[in-house]
Amino acid sequence: MTRNRETLLILTLTLVSFVLGTTEYVIVGVLKEIEHAMKVSLAAAGALVSGFAIAYAIGTPFAVASLSKLSRRNSILIGFGIVLALNLLTVFATTFYSLMAIRIVSAVACGLTVSLSISIASDAVQQERRGEAIAWILGGFSIANVFGVPLGTFIGQHLNWWMTFVVTAGIGVIPFILMFRILPRQTTTITSSFSDQMVLFMKPRILLACLIPVLGNSCIFVTFTYITPLLSQSMGVPTSWISGVLLIYGACSILSNWIGAKIAKGDFLPKLNWLFIIQAVIFVGLSLTVSNLWLGLTFLFLIGCLSSSMSAASQLYLFDVSGVVVPKSKAFASTLLPVSANVGIALGSGIGGIAVNLGGVNWVPPVAVVLALSAFVITRVCQRSIHLKPDGEMATNAA
Repeated sequence: MTRNRETLLILTLTLVSFVLGTTEYVIVGVLKEIEHAMKVSLAAAGALVSGFAIAYAIGTPFAVASLSKLSRRNSILIGFGIVLALNLLTVFATTFYSLMAIRIVSAVACGLTVSLSISIASDAVQQERRGEAIAWILGGFSIANVFGVPLGTFIGQHLNWWMTFVVTAGIGVIPFILMFRILPRQTTTITSSFSDQMVLFMKPRILLACLIPVLGNSCIFVTFTYITPLLSQSMGVPTSWISGVLLIYGACSILSNWIGAKIAKGDFLPKLNWLFIIQAVIFVGLSLTVSNLWLGLTFLFLIGCLSSSMSAASQLYLFDVSGVVVPKSKAFASTLLPVSANVGIALGSGIGGIAVNLGGVNWVPPVAVVLALSAFVITRVCQRSIHLKPDGEMATNAA
C-alpha cells in the first residue's frame, strides 16, 4: 500500500469513527428531550449512556469472535452497516425500552467496527505510522464531539430527538462507500479462537493495564454524561447557548487528541501520571466554580482539552503488553481499549447517575476528582510493575 493510499485509509476510518462517536455521544445532547418524550427521569435517561457502554464492553469481544471466519474487510462493512440501519430504526423507538434495545445492539456493532478499524489500520500502514493511524482513528470520536454532538443537539432541540440519529445515518453513507473502495481486499481472518481472546481478560497484568483507560474515561464521562444539566441547571447557561458551548467543548477535545499523540511518543506512563494529576486539579476547580457561569465554563473547557489525551498511549500500551503476555491473542488486542473505555464510560455515567439522584448535578465534579486520582494510582502501579522497553518488550516477567 502506497503512502497516499495509507493516508486515504486512515482518513476514511477516521470518518467512520466520527459517525460511531456521534452515534454514541450525541445522546447526551438530547437527554432532556428524551426525558420529556419518554416520560422518564433524567437519571433513567442517562442510563441510555451507561447501557450503551456496558453493551459495548460486553458485546464487542463476542462480536469480533463470531465473525472471525470472515475477512476483516467484510466484518467491518457488516458492523458499520448495522450501525447505520439501527440509527434509522430509532424513528420507531416509541418507548424507553425499545430505544434501549436499539442502543444496546448498536453498541455491539460500534464496538466491532472500531476494533476492526484499529486492527486493519495497524496492519495496513507502515510500522512508524501505527501510532499516527491509531491517534487519527480515535480522534474521530473527538471530532464527533466538535461537530456531531452540537449538530445533533441542535436538531434534537429544534426538530425531534430521533431526527438526530436519522441525520447521523445519512452522513454515515459517505464513509461506508469509501470503505468499500479503499479497504484492502486481502484482509486476513482472525484465526485464534474465542477462548484465546478470553485469555487476555484473565491475565492480571493486562487487567491492571486496562484499568488505566477504564478510570481515565470514567472521570471524563461522569461529567460529560450530565454536561447539559450542568450547563443549564448549575451554571445557568441559556438553552440557546448550549449547542455553541458543546461545539467549543468538542473543539477542545480535538486539541486533546493532539496532546494525546504527544503523550504517546517515547516513555508515556510518566506523562500519563501527570495528566491524571492535572485532570484532578481541574475537576477540583470545576467543583468550586460550578455555580459560576464563566469560571465554570473555563474549567469545563479545560476538561475538554484533556478529554481524549490518554487514548492513543493506552492503546499502544495494551497492544505491547498483550503481544508479550499472550502472543497468540494479539489479534484481539484491538478490542481491549474500546472495551476498557466503555467500561469506564459506563462506570462514569453510572456513578454520575447515583450522584445526581443523591445530591443533584453539583455532586458530579467532586466524583470526577476521585476517579482521576484513582487513574493516577493505577498508572503509578503499572509504571512500577510493568516496564516496557522502547521496542515493546517486557523488562520484567509478564507471565
